[in-house]
Amino acid sequence: TAFLYHIDIFIKLNTIRVMASLQPQRSSRSKRGLLELAGVIKCSTGRSALTYVMYGCYCGLGGQGWPRDRADWCCHKHDCCYGDAEFAGCQTKTDRYQWTCEEKEVDCDALNDRCEKILCQCDRETARCLRKAPYNQKYALWPDFLCGCVHPTCNIY
Repeated sequence: TAFLYHIDIFIKLNTIRVMASLQPQRSSRSKRGLLELAGVIKCSTGRSALTYVMYGCYCGLGGQGWPRDRADWCCHKHDCCYGDAEFAGCQTKTDRYQWTCEEKEVDCDALNDRCEKILCQCDRETARCLRKAPYNQKYALWPDFLCGCVHPTCNIY
């Protein structure tokens, strides 16, 4: 399992490198998957999405165990939202959507495509949730093995 843990860290660090190249703007964007979410988080919270890449048990890639705090619960809910989107036939990693940022609010209400609208709503609600949640430094770079196996189900939302 140590090997798998190091592979997981390698994947997360490469995700960080990609996300670090994201330049936040006020205009509409069309980025893919995690990068789009990163821009929405930056717009809504003012924080770099990098601060959430390995935060708690659910922020970043994957997710397991029990969420550690309010911010981690936001990420758990986002995972559930993306799960619902995938069940509806949306491609959460590749579907694109246009959005704008104005005064920390993400606007994607004009979208007509069902999947684009679903994904933007998932990302927007997560960013709003993270904006309201305190950021606890102790959960930054939280190792997965401290998350445990017991996890909440998505039907709580």
